[in-house]
Amino acid sequence: MIDVSDGLIADARHIAEASTVVMSLSSASLEVPEEMRATAAAYNVDPRLWMLTGGEDHALLATFSGKKKLPAGFVEIGTVESSDEDGPGVIVDGIRDNSSGGHRHF
Repeated sequence: MIDVSDGLIADARHIAEASTVVMSLSSASLEVPEEMRATAAAYNVDPRLWMLTGGEDHALLATFSGKKKLPAGFVEIGTVESSDEDGPGVIVDGIRDNSSGGHRHF
C-alpha cells in the first residue's frame, strides 16, 4: 500500500518496481468528480490525465488478492500482472507508460 502523493502512475511504478510486477491500470475506472470535469473542460484537458499524474492526493493505492472482496472504500482500478519482457512497470489502458507519471524527487 502506498499514498499517491507523487501521482497515481508514479506511485504505481514504485510498487511495480519494488515487487517486479506490472501494474495495469484502467483510466475508465477512475470516477471523475463533476467539478474536476468542468475545470478540465475549461482548459481543454482530459481530467483523467490529472488524476493519473497529479500529486498531493489524499488517497491510497493498494494491491489485494483477486480472491478476496475489496475492503470498504476501495475501488478496483486495475490488475497486477507478472513482469513481462520489458520488466516491471505501469500499463495504462493497454499502453506501457514510460513517462515520469508525476512528481520525481531529485
